Amino acid sequence: MEIGEAVRRLGLADTYRDRHWNRAVKVTDNTVQKAGPEWLEGLLAALLRIEKPASPMGYAFEVALRRLASAPGGAGRIASVRTLAAEGRTWRGDLRYTLPEIAALLACDQPPEHLLAVFDGAEASDELAACLLQETALRYDATSAAGFADRLRASGHPLADLPLHPVGAERHLGLARYPTGLAGQRWPSLGDGAPDAPGPSGLELQAAAVDWPGARQALSAYRHWPPGDDVQEAALFRLGSPLAPGDFGASVLRALPAASTAASTAAGVAGVRRVTTADVLRTLFGGAAGGGACGPRMGGGYARKASWESLAALAGVQEGDFTAIERAADRCAWLFYGSDWHLQVVPPLDVGIAVLRPDRRTVAVVAVTDSD
Repeated sequence: MEIGEAVRRLGLADTYRDRHWNRAVKVTDNTVQKAGPEWLEGLLAALLRIEKPASPMGYAFEVALRRLASAPGGAGRIASVRTLAAEGRTWRGDLRYTLPEIAALLACDQPPEHLLAVFDGAEASDELAACLLQETALRYDATSAAGFADRLRASGHPLADLPLHPVGAERHLGLARYPTGLAGQRWPSLGDGAPDAPGPSGLELQAAAVDWPGARQALSAYRHWPPGDDVQEAALFRLGSPLAPGDFGASVLRALPAASTAASTAAGVAGVRRVTTADVLRTLFGGAAGGGACGPRMGGGYARKASWESLAALAGVQEGDFTAIERAADRCAWLFYGSDWHLQVVPPLDVGIAVLRPDRRTVAVVAVTDSD
């Protein structure tokens, strides 16, 4: 289909009540979804010239932009996507893509040398470039972009102080990258392959719920998930006596007091597995980057910041250097768990994390759940 004809058909209707709504929407479903990058780029440019775009045009723009960002190309491809993404936000204010999302798509499917070239002349006001810097740093060494990071730091950008290369457990995040891209992405199940952690039988445990000033920070990775005590919780407990890390398991979680702040450990705890710091960070990052069932997604840069904030709060240390946070987390004992409190509709949307801190008497739990 010629681009001009596609634009004409997309403008045949504006709401689902219009007679030609299905005909307009099918342009995206039948043509845009299958088109090559050159055609997509031409369509996007043509749509931006429409002063009063109809609703199907917005839908087509979103799909075309995502597909163009995911089509490997040269440095010109990235430059084009950056320009189109920025202009699209002012063209129609209700478009449902975000700049962090487009940055993530570029980082997954574009060659690293073209990603790194973006930062040579990028301005501190370029939000897509700021997000792309962190997406690149999570996958490659982006220290050559230190100048751009300095410009971001001078402007007070919230991502400016993050490292320009993967740190420690970040190397196990399993992020998609060129050349396999998103097509090669494989997300493991939570705690996949981790050993069961039943805990000692006949356990007599004294524990009390205590105030946790860091509870909000512990949920940083899930701040964009649906709110409410029935779907998010963070709780802290003080044990009456020290507990050996090897004894930290399901029986311990079941023995925690049934406080309103820890309903998830009082409702049929099951599937408890012993996991590592890398497992926990990957879970926190995935929850932040991917969002709940209906989003919104933070994207890799903001998810990186939020996941380390959550990990630090769970481990009971101050935010700061990622390496120091990871060392503290490695001294803890970690569990993943499920329970009847979780909605149990989509497994990745049911998260239960419990940690025994190095003092062997403090247990923190974070749980979230959502459904599609």
